Amino acid sequence: METPILRIENVSKRYGKKDVLKGASLDVNKGDLKILIGPSGAGKSTLLQCINFLVKPDEGRIWLEGREIHYAQKRDLYAYRQKVGMIFQDFNLFDHLSALENVKIGMVKVRGMAHEQAQERAVMELERVGLKEHLHKYPAQLSGGQKQRVSIARALAMDPKVMLLDEPTSALDPELIGEVLAVIRDLGLAGMTMIMATHQIGFASSLACEIIFMEDGRIVETGTPEKIFYQAECARTREFCSKITELYGETR
Repeated sequence: METPILRIENVSKRYGKKDVLKGASLDVNKGDLKILIGPSGAGKSTLLQCINFLVKPDEGRIWLEGREIHYAQKRDLYAYRQKVGMIFQDFNLFDHLSALENVKIGMVKVRGMAHEQAQERAVMELERVGLKEHLHKYPAQLSGGQKQRVSIARALAMDPKVMLLDEPTSALDPELIGEVLAVIRDLGLAGMTMIMATHQIGFASSLACEIIFMEDGRIVETGTPEKIFYQAECARTREFCSKITELYGETR
């Protein structure tokens, strides 16, 4: 039996009296693309942030490649975060740095890579996401889709074992969504392990190995795209998928 590259067990998070994540458990094997769906406030972003320890879980345990990660052990935590890349809705680029410098900075500051070596790798990753002509542009000179592709290149430059993507197209105009999804599709086909929250149902159904439906901080139901979209066991899953399919188009 395959050992998961990433294991999440009973992770919970509360803010004040509100439980925003309630005992989420998830196994991710190497090369998986798992898609989180669910209404706003379901806990998708919180789950991704807890997996990367950007938010400290109140309960639960997380393993990467069989090794448990402890929040209090800062050196191990920093090493873990290098291996688990995070792509946000709003790009999180440094406005005063060019695309090239945005990708290069983590390799130099975090990994201690020489500037020349980091520059070569940054150019390679930006070319990989189709930005060869935009290396020296600043975020203000780039479209939303181009900015998101810079953020993906920045994450890839750190050689992550797993990528977490939190609705990476939600801040984009409709005509720019496709260029970002194309990059993510290529990563998936190349074997990158990913967990992605998205409403792009057509994309999810064509590429995901598993769909995870969340609501009210819980994982309600999991299964293949075919099962979740067309043969869901839970009535709430069927209701949500019916509405989202109407909004975002057919999945097949």
